[in-house]
Amino acid sequence: MKHVFKTTPVSLFDIQSLEGWLEEQANEGLFPLWVNGDFTQFRRDDAAPGTRFRLEAADGKEAPEPEQLELYKEAGWEYGDMVGKAYFLFYTTDPSATELHTDPVTRGLSLEQLAGEVQKARRKQRIWRYVILGILIAGGAVIWRVDSRQLPLYFLDMSGSLLILLPLFLCFWRNDEREYRCLLDLQRSLELGITPKPHRPRRRNFWFVPFWIAIPLFGLIIVLWTGRLFGFWDYPTAKPLEDFSGTYVNLQQLESEPLLTYEDLFGEPHHKSPGSDWGESTVTRKFALLSPGYYTVNQTLLSPEDWESKSGYSSSGEPEYVYSPTLEAVYFHLLIPAMARPVALAQMAEQEAVNLTWTYEEIDYPGLDFVILSRSNSQYQGVAVAKGGRLAVFHYGGREDLADHLDALAKAVNP
Repeated sequence: MKHVFKTTPVSLFDIQSLEGWLEEQANEGLFPLWVNGDFTQFRRDDAAPGTRFRLEAADGKEAPEPEQLELYKEAGWEYGDMVGKAYFLFYTTDPSATELHTDPVTRGLSLEQLAGEVQKARRKQRIWRYVILGILIAGGAVIWRVDSRQLPLYFLDMSGSLLILLPLFLCFWRNDEREYRCLLDLQRSLELGITPKPHRPRRRNFWFVPFWIAIPLFGLIIVLWTGRLFGFWDYPTAKPLEDFSGTYVNLQQLESEPLLTYEDLFGEPHHKSPGSDWGESTVTRKFALLSPGYYTVNQTLLSPEDWESKSGYSSSGEPEYVYSPTLEAVYFHLLIPAMARPVALAQMAEQEAVNLTWTYEEIDYPGLDFVILSRSNSQYQGVAVAKGGRLAVFHYGGREDLADHLDALAKAVNP
């Protein structure tokens, strides 16, 4: 005997739709062996077409009473199995068998206890969901007060989990409310003596995710979020840029004079203090669900002309004041291209040097979605370029004008 498993596409609270779906499957030669909210197991049965199914509230019992079984059998109905923990499933292959309930009021009263339990569960869910929603709103308000411009970047840096978790949370809530209403509305109508018209089975909407998928999904998001929050992978080790093969803009492409690294200029490695990258170039790979492969490239080069002429040297002879341009860039490949502009503005706001006045200008550039220039009243400048989901944001400190090097910068997102 061949068994068939199918995802249960309708809610167990939608009694009419579940009965209708089981009858659809019976007309295709499938008889249900057991039914739950995620899966239904069928056996192939040539006698199944035309079978009718009805659900009766279990009201906490594990099996129907013998008197109920005898009464329903006399009416031409057989007992099938439990459906979840809420119903007993009865079926008949006799087209002349009368309905189990011919009086809608009696039918409504039979669902009264189940409707009361659903109301209690609904209230409990609403309480903890309002608490979670309040926490999320409070967290967003705190970030907004710190710097509202950086809010999109915070969502992205928290592995993107908030932008995924919040819509899912709201959609699950909406879906649960819809399912609860199916049962509660049916019970109220029947108690008023109104029998709802039969309808085609209402399939669960696009956001339906079976329980066995939803729990691991939420678990993964929480783990990633916690890891970000406590810095488990938020600050990975920077690697030398020469070991990186990805796309980036070389600082030398922007400079009109040749520049060297500290080691090339002085012939020895730079014994830097912790946190210092003076005279070095590094790349740092990062991770976010909304941009799985984004990375930052920090470059600092030195002027050999200043070294040879001793111009700009400090009195101690150390190359403290040698011309040393810097280029900090963040390269994103966003899964949601519409996020490019808010993320770009947030990244530029984060890179702003303090105590400086910044201005922004958006210009047109062929082949790109947008180009945003930022300038300060000092030597620092910024540029954001984007095409599709590709975004690069640059923060530059040096003598050149980034507006004159848009061709080089555009290749970061349009190679």
